[in-house]
Amino acid sequence: MIRLPALLAPLAAAALLAGCSNGSPDAPGTPAARATAAMAAPGEAAEPTPEVSASATPSPTATRDLPVPELSELGKEFSQEGSGAFAIYYVQVLNYSRNSGDVEVLRSISAPDCAACDDDVREVSFYLAHGYSHDGLETQFRKIEFGSWEPATGDSQMQVYVDRPAHSVIDRGGTVIDEAPGATDASFYLWLKWVDNHWLVWEAQ
Repeated sequence: MIRLPALLAPLAAAALLAGCSNGSPDAPGTPAARATAAMAAPGEAAEPTPEVSASATPSPTATRDLPVPELSELGKEFSQEGSGAFAIYYVQVLNYSRNSGDVEVLRSISAPDCAACDDDVREVSFYLAHGYSHDGLETQFRKIEFGSWEPATGDSQMQVYVDRPAHSVIDRGGTVIDEAPGATDASFYLWLKWVDNHWLVWEAQ
């Protein structure tokens, strides 16, 4: 399981708490491969995918001023490929929220009853309120394995593989207060649902 530093374990986000596993490369034409290729950074080759993460009363401020992630056009489509692209966007939003302190984008893509999403929001808010920030936490997307795809109900389920680097938690004064080891090729399960012409994170585990 991947967890945040022990200091904040009770507020750990369920979305990226998962074990490690490996998969075989996917064919270039599969939905997972197309979703990955669509989200690859400029000049960066897409990862092959298998078949288808202080003071007593501080003033809350964003920990870093970062650009807001943008959802690709593919991630706006109602298709299995579109759900895969949206899953990658979700990983980017988690990185953004945890490193900036801004949870509004995360809220906007979360279903009202998504428990993992609520955990993520509480975690980020806790850090912000106590003047804590991450140093070196930038989860990297690796690949997707699609599980079920139900166009009739708008449901898409998948396993998302990520690399999470070793990182530390620092207080407002720059003192390291906790550290966490990295996790290579970790994964989490993600359930998305198409609601009102866009994808929402229904649950993550």
